[in-house]
Amino acid sequence: MKASEYKGWKCYLICLLLGSISPAFAGAPATDSLIVASDLVRIKNIVDLQVKPDGSELAYAVRGIVADTTKHGGFRYETLWYVNRTVSTAKADPLKVGQQFTQILYGPDGRRWAVGKGSNKRSQLFLFPSDGQEPQQLTKLEQGLGTVRFSPDGSKVLLSTSFTLGELVKSKDFNPAGYVPPWSTEKPADSHNASLLAEPAQEDRDGGLAEIIAYLKHDEQQGIAKVTNKLQFQTENSTTGEIRFTHWYILDLAANTQPVPLTQGFRSYTGAEFLGNNKVLLSVETENGLHPDRVASTDLILFDLPSKKRQVILGDSIHRFQVAAVSASGKWVAVNRGRQNSLTVGELFIYNTQKWKGNSLAVDRSLSNIQFSADEKSVYFIASDRGGRTINRADIKTGNIRTLSSMEEGIGDYWVNGQKAFYTKTTFANPSELYRADANFKNSAVISEINSGWLSKKNIGIAQKSSFRNEKGLEVDYWLLEPANYQTDKRYPLLVEIHGGPASMFGPADASMWHEYQYFRARGYAVLFSNPRGSSGYGESFLKANFKDWGPGPSRDVLKAVDLSLATGIVDSSQLFITGGSYGAYLTTWILAHERRFRAASSQRGVYDLYVFFGSANVWPMLKRYFDGFPWEKGMRDILLAQSPTTYAEKIKTPLLIFHGEQDNRTGPVQSDFLYKQLKYLGRDTEYVRHPHADHEITRSGDVGQRLDQLLRTYEFFERYRH
Repeated sequence: MKASEYKGWKCYLICLLLGSISPAFAGAPATDSLIVASDLVRIKNIVDLQVKPDGSELAYAVRGIVADTTKHGGFRYETLWYVNRTVSTAKADPLKVGQQFTQILYGPDGRRWAVGKGSNKRSQLFLFPSDGQEPQQLTKLEQGLGTVRFSPDGSKVLLSTSFTLGELVKSKDFNPAGYVPPWSTEKPADSHNASLLAEPAQEDRDGGLAEIIAYLKHDEQQGIAKVTNKLQFQTENSTTGEIRFTHWYILDLAANTQPVPLTQGFRSYTGAEFLGNNKVLLSVETENGLHPDRVASTDLILFDLPSKKRQVILGDSIHRFQVAAVSASGKWVAVNRGRQNSLTVGELFIYNTQKWKGNSLAVDRSLSNIQFSADEKSVYFIASDRGGRTINRADIKTGNIRTLSSMEEGIGDYWVNGQKAFYTKTTFANPSELYRADANFKNSAVISEINSGWLSKKNIGIAQKSSFRNEKGLEVDYWLLEPANYQTDKRYPLLVEIHGGPASMFGPADASMWHEYQYFRARGYAVLFSNPRGSSGYGESFLKANFKDWGPGPSRDVLKAVDLSLATGIVDSSQLFITGGSYGAYLTTWILAHERRFRAASSQRGVYDLYVFFGSANVWPMLKRYFDGFPWEKGMRDILLAQSPTTYAEKIKTPLLIFHGEQDNRTGPVQSDFLYKQLKYLGRDTEYVRHPHADHEITRSGDVGQRLDQLLRTYEFFERYRH
C-alpha cells in the first residue's frame, strides 16, 4: 500500500469511528443530532448536594470532563461546586466556587462550611461565610480530615482522620501511651509486635542486623520493595502492606479551641454521629483479638462527652452495625445491620434511644440515603427497586411505607423538609439534573442545566421495559432500546449488554451506561439489557438465586430476553452481538461457550477462572459468599472449575475482543491473560487490549482517552462481523 493510500485509509477509519466530530474534539459544529463518541466529554453528573437547613440555599458539586493539553488523550476530570441562593429556577445563575474546596457543608445553625486544602496541603475545615468574606481555616490536622459531622445546635463538630499503623503507634493524640496493637500484625517471628517499638538504627547493608533492617526499611520507603503481612494486601489498583485506621476528633466551635481526640486504640471507628449535643454514637470494629483484616463485625458504642463513659449499645460479633441517620432531637436512630460477605440485602432498624428497642423496616431491598423528617414522625430512604432508585417515606409508628417516585428513574442525593424537597435524578433521557419539588416529591421542576442544554439538540432513545417469569418463578426485567431512525420494515443488529456484580442492576437509575447505549443506538443497533437472577433491586430471594450458579441459570435469563426481543420483529436474528464487564464479562464468555448464535462479542475486566480468582482479585471473599468455600476446601475445586468459562474455552468459537486494565486488582488481569492465551492457542478469532495504568473503574470513571478507546474498539470489532 502506498503512503498516500495508507493516509487516506487511516483518515477513513478515524472518521468511521468518531462519526460526526463535535466541538469538544475539533471545534467544528456537529452535523448529526444523534449521540456520537465525543459526546462522552459533554456529560456531567451532580455528585453531591447540600442544602441550608431552612432550604433557602443549596450547594452542589458537578463532575465533568475538560480538555487537558498536558497529556496524550487530552482530557481530565474536574469537579466544581456551585451555590444557588434562589433555589427556584434553572435560570438562576449559581455562584461557582473555586477548586480550593472539595466539599461545601451547612451546619444545623445555618452557617456555611467547606472542606479544602489547607496550608499543609491536606484537607482541613474552613468557615465559609455567605456574606462574601474570605474563608477562615479552622483546623490544621497533620493527617488532614475526611468526614465532618455537626452537633444538632451547630456548636461542635466531629472530624475523622486516617493513620497508618506506624503513624498510630507514634501518635500523641490517639496513642499517647505508646502502645502496640494487642493483636498480632502477623509478621512472622515478631513476638508481641516488638518490631514496632524497635529503636531506629543507622542503615548499613554491610552492618549488623539492626543496620540491615534499617537499610531494608529505607528500600521500602524508596519503592524498591513492597513488604506485606496483610491478608487483604490488594487495593483496587495496587498492593500495599499498610494497615490504616480511622479515628475522630471533636472540635468545640463555640470555645474556639483546638480539636480534641475522641477515640483511641488499634481499631477503626468507621462512623460517628452526634446523639443530641452531648453524646456521640460510634461504629467501631469489634475488639476480638484478631488482625483488622479478619474482623467481620462492628459494634455501636454510645460515648457520653461530659463523663467520657462508653457503653456498647449494639454488638454481637456477627453483624456490622452502622448509624445511618439520627433525628434532630436524638429520639430516633436509624441503624444499618448487615453481615459481611453474606448474600443478603441487609436490614434497616429504627431505634428509640430512650429504651434502645428497635424495629426493622419491612423492605426487601437495599436501602441508602436515610433521613428523618423534621417532625420526627417518619423516615425517608432510597431503595434500589427493579432498575430504578425510588424515594420512600416510612411512618415510624405504624411502619407503613409510601413510595414517592417512579421506578422509571433514579433518585440520587436529596434533601426534604415539611414544605419542599431538592434532589438529583437520572433518567433514560438525561443522566443527571437537579430538581425542586414539594415535600411529597410531586410538582417537580428542574433547576439545573447540567446536561439538558446540549441534550435538547440531540436525538435520544428511551428504552422500553418488559418482563417474564423464569423457571424459578422469578420475574426478570429487561429493556429494549430501538435503533435510531427505526423503520418497521427493517431488521437491525442487536447488542446484548450484561451488567457486573453479580449484585448490580441495569435500568433507568444507571447513569454509567447511558452514553454507550445511546452511541450504539445511533450506530444502528438495537440495545438489550436485563437484570438476570442474582441482580440487586429485586429482594433477597432474587439476589440469592444464583448461589452456586453463576453461569447456567443467569445465562438462561439473558437468552430468554434475547428470544423475546427477537419476537418483536425489530431484530435481525443473524446479527446478534454481546458484551459485558466484570461479572458481565464472565457471563458473556459463559454464554459463548454454550451458545453459537452471536456473531461477535466483547468482554471487559472479567472473571473467567474462579479457581484462580482467589489469588488474582481483591474481592476474593466473594467465593465464600457465592460458592460457600475456598479453593482448597473439600469439593470446592470441582465446583469452581465447573462454573469457570475457561473450563469450556475449547467450545468458544465466537470472535471475542478482550479488555483489561493493567492495574485492575478487582478481578486481576491474569484472568484475561489466561482466557486470551487459551483462545489464541486454539486458533480462535480473538484480540486482547490491555489499558496501561487502568483499574476496574475504567469504563465509569477511568482515563477518558481509554474510555473512548474501549468504546470505539468495541464498535469497530463488531463492525468487522456485521453484514
